[in-house]
Amino acid sequence: MASAIHVAQNGRLKLARLLSSLGYNEVIPLPDISTKAKAQEYIGLDMEELEKEKDYFKENIIPKWLEEAKQREEKLEVESVSLNN
Repeated sequence: MASAIHVAQNGRLKLARLLSSLGYNEVIPLPDISTKAKAQEYIGLDMEELEKEKDYFKENIIPKWLEEAKQREEKLEVESVSLNN
């Protein structure tokens, strides 16, 4: 996120220089994206909904995957190896 903010700040600076070279010297209204939360809000992410989706995934999908993996692994033939020989 820090890198993205840095890139955005550099873009703002370049835009200001370009507009200045074209004779535009007014303040350019730019969004405040100085934090992750502010950037998420600006681009319209519904963080509440995304958190719900994440919780559903963790509560429903991951356990299903783990159970499927367990069942799949139980079907595999495993050869025992003795470490005492």
